[in-house]
Amino acid sequence: MALSLPPRGGAALAILAALGLCSAAAPPAAAPVRAAYFYAYMGADHLDSLAAAGFDRAVIHSIADSLGARGALKLNAFLARGARAGIAVTPQWALQARARLAALPTTRRYTWGAGTVEDGVGCPLDSLFWRSTLLDRADEILAAAPGITRLAVDLEIYFGGRHHYDAGPCRCPQCLREYLGGAALGGRDPRRLAGLMGWERSRLTRLLTALLSEFAAAHPGVELGVFDLDYDSFVHRAMARALARAGVPTVDYTERTYGTAGGGAPAARAVLDALGLQGTPLVGGLWLKRFAPKDVPAALRSLLDRADGYFVFTTYSLWLDPSKLAGPYTLLGDPASYWAAFRQVNRTP
Repeated sequence: MALSLPPRGGAALAILAALGLCSAAAPPAAAPVRAAYFYAYMGADHLDSLAAAGFDRAVIHSIADSLGARGALKLNAFLARGARAGIAVTPQWALQARARLAALPTTRRYTWGAGTVEDGVGCPLDSLFWRSTLLDRADEILAAAPGITRLAVDLEIYFGGRHHYDAGPCRCPQCLREYLGGAALGGRDPRRLAGLMGWERSRLTRLLTALLSEFAAAHPGVELGVFDLDYDSFVHRAMARALARAGVPTVDYTERTYGTAGGGAPAARAVLDALGLQGTPLVGGLWLKRFAPKDVPAALRSLLDRADGYFVFTTYSLWLDPSKLAGPYTLLGDPASYWAAFRQVNRTP
């Protein structure tokens, strides 16, 4: 029996599908991320080394508290070199920026325990702090390089007495006064305010949802990745929920996998799912200091199997003269062997 030409549009597809002549194709799965983490003061030619080893993303950390004219030139040099090498450049910065914080008209600082004040760390409920170190910093980068589609921020604290907002809720005078509705503490121990943590997490979620909604409206489709988004801290939890509510594309660059490779991925995924970020890409970190070159291929494959890709902390260790490496940057083998291990995994179909 001859078939007449079907009508156009959706009706045509419906008829063809009913006749078994076509099937709905599933969208292609995103290619796994193969990223390197390193520093903005390094040379742009480092991207050529990454491309030769099969990497496709560079997460480039800026140590400065602001981009500035010099930083903008360096960023655009990385972007140009990355475009030629087939490497997607993702600028990254730390949320804590002492110069920015000091310039703000606010005295609020993270205060924990019985009254320990972190002088260089912003109060997590201070909108002025978040606007300057998150939104303004992102705007600065995107104004300097409008073609960027991915950014990343690190919530870790690199100075002071804590590495994260993980000593409980903020107990600065402003936070306590707001929690108590303007009433005086009246001799009560701020460590015994049982509802303070939940109140701060909820309040911060609302604050960040508003700011991130503003970011999404100004920069539609731009991804804001977060390092260790699955970390167990009320600030990280609030950030995750706010990203989900604001609809900002994100990715979790998790450090749970630093020493375990793929073994740490399921726990990170469970946290994201519980916070409303089902389907959010999970990119597992691999800390080179903890893996000899011979162990790198298996570790990377486990991340490619159990996460949405990997990032290496850090290829700075493969860029600097090995005799000058110290602390977290030391290696368990020579750089050439690590590069060979990356090629073995990344160049295998």
